[in-house]
Amino acid sequence: MGKIYQVVVHGLRGERIHIDLCNTEEQMQSMTVLQLKEKIEEKLPQSEGDATVRLFSENKLLDGDFTLLSEYGIQHMSVIRVVERVRGGGMRVLTETTSP
Repeated sequence: MGKIYQVVVHGLRGERIHIDLCNTEEQMQSMTVLQLKEKIEEKLPQSEGDATVRLFSENKLLDGDFTLLSEYGIQHMSVIRVVERVRGGGMRVLTETTSP
């Protein structure tokens, strides 16, 4: 039996789990963000089909379902964080008022 390539996932509720990705270096190099999301959904059902979560690794958003994990530098035992997406995204502008 070959090496099992894994990542460590930190979930929304603080849980920390290991996700088995694949068995060969070739498979690891062709693994996509979407495939990772599907494997996380199997282990963390609270994130299943939830468009309000995002994945990060080393402060980089894993964006684009068909982007290869290798393009983000993901390798065996990389840490992936599942975070909740904040709605809105606008910036609050504070204005200064002066007294007469």
